[in-house]
Amino acid sequence: MTRLTSRSADPFRGSLAVARGDVTWARLRSGEFTWLRPDTYVGSGVPDGVGVRVQGLWVWAGPGAVVAGPSAAAAWGVDCPWHDEEVVVGEVHRRGWGGVTVRQDRLLPDEVTWCRQARVTTPRRTAFDLARRSPLPEAVAAVDALAHAWRFGRAELAAVAAAHPRARGLVQVRAVLDLVEPLAESLPESRMRVGLVLRGVPRPVAQYPVRLPSGRGARLDLAWPRPPSGGPPLALEYDGEEHRSLTRHGRDLDRDAGLDDLGWDVVRVTARQLADLDALAARVRRKLGC
Repeated sequence: MTRLTSRSADPFRGSLAVARGDVTWARLRSGEFTWLRPDTYVGSGVPDGVGVRVQGLWVWAGPGAVVAGPSAAAAWGVDCPWHDEEVVVGEVHRRGWGGVTVRQDRLLPDEVTWCRQARVTTPRRTAFDLARRSPLPEAVAAVDALAHAWRFGRAELAAVAAAHPRARGLVQVRAVLDLVEPLAESLPESRMRVGLVLRGVPRPVAQYPVRLPSGRGARLDLAWPRPPSGGPPLALEYDGEEHRSLTRHGRDLDRDAGLDDLGWDVVRVTARQLADLDALAARVRRKLGC
């Protein structure tokens, strides 16, 4: 008999554990264990984390289920615009609970693997599923993040789509394929790029490499090395929270000075400016002369 304790790190089904004699209902209700969702528990001494959440979701859904969507992205260590939980089952044998979506779908054998001690859709299949979500800019951002982290590109995502010719959402998948950029390094960067392109701005080069006068290398978030107007090259840099420290701000100033010496026009974009993409797109078009 395996005795479950407050240090039991793997989520488990309470009813099965009681039936095996590993624990009693009284102990499950005593505070020795953390209730994750109906009939699903973990030791109370185990800290919350992605692994516990993903494995707990799979244990609750059943051994035939597969963790998918944003939950799968989290399992693969990738930021995702959405945070809802989702599982795929061969047959709908249970209803969703507490925001969990339970859906049927066709999964090929090479689209499912093990991660975080749970059955999870592969990064490429996860990208295909998220590419079918709305709105389009968020779908592209999600696919960018997966493609960047797991080193795949348009061809691999297109191959997954080709294997599912009758799947819903293929029209949007094709739109995502046209906009995806595996070099993108953050969700805001992806949102900025896609938002500008959808507003008529010429497609920029992501993570454009530049050698500064100091000899150090730099990569520009979004760059137009040769603007249509023939004017100076333009770069957009997204300034997230990490840019607000004094040390990082000082490095940014030194970097911008070097870019200025090379003739670059550098525009730094904050979250507040990103919230008004119409204004940002108009400004960029003016600078590009288009």
